[in-house]
Amino acid sequence: MERFEPRKFVARKIQALRSHASGKRVIVAVSGGIDSMVCFEIARNATIKQEGQTIPFIIDTGLMRQNEVKQTEEYFRKKYNIELQRWDKQNEFISALKGIVSPEEKRKTFRDIFYRIISQAMRSYAADILVQGTILSDIIETQKGIKTHFNVLHEAGINPANYGLSLFEPLKELTKSRVRMVARSFAIPPKFLRIQPFPGPGFALRITGEVTFERVAKIRKATEIVESELMSPKIFQGFPVLLTDKATGIQNESAFVGDIIAIRIVESKDSLSARSYRIPWIKMDKIAKRILTEIPGIARVLYDVTSKPPGTIEFV
Repeated sequence: MERFEPRKFVARKIQALRSHASGKRVIVAVSGGIDSMVCFEIARNATIKQEGQTIPFIIDTGLMRQNEVKQTEEYFRKKYNIELQRWDKQNEFISALKGIVSPEEKRKTFRDIFYRIISQAMRSYAADILVQGTILSDIIETQKGIKTHFNVLHEAGINPANYGLSLFEPLKELTKSRVRMVARSFAIPPKFLRIQPFPGPGFALRITGEVTFERVAKIRKATEIVESELMSPKIFQGFPVLLTDKATGIQNESAFVGDIIAIRIVESKDSLSARSYRIPWIKMDKIAKRILTEIPGIARVLYDVTSKPPGTIEFV
């Protein structure tokens, strides 16, 4: 197998975008994750001689982690002296997801709103090309019918032109581990390299059943707790899921019916396969106690020991 060389890969992608985007404005869809940050570096280097040609753009969907948008804005301001263009569409996304419980319908609904807003942004900024961080596992899983990744269009039989888009996806041939190698070649700070993968539709896929503002607030707090407690480099992803089922608990010496949160922690190299991580019991106990005491209305915490396959990493 040919040895992967990040610098050669980057040079090839910069040249490809430079040829494709000559004289055109480019929007980079930023999410706060490492894939989109690498995409921005490629786009910025491809258009560095033309100030204002590359526009970093983030949609606040209301389904992202605590302070993720704010921290990403600060990063762009400090590192690049650029204002990250932020459109607040929280109400639009969560309202559209109301009543939808099917995982596939959630993904499709999110995709349609996402690209409609991107299309509006393209017109607003007079941009011609969208750069986004689709990676190899997104494409493989969509092609195999395992699940439809919202950011995979061509392979899902969707013409990007339907949304008024011309797409450039520089990372489509890379696994997550190779994306991180490319990120290191750009000297992206280690704290971003350690950010765990997070689905584009965000908490819509970490909540089984209906998505509401109240349920999003619970899973956001649970996510903050879980991620703050998981520091092992062996962990590929660790996150909570808010389940639809209810359970009986005890609070103030009285029984109550509350929510159930499942914890999912896996080891993986490329997300195409994974195995459950054997978390030390003392750590699992601490996570469970924090969730039960810091989040109102949670009655039970469970741990998922399913490998991939047969399970997927995400629940939804």
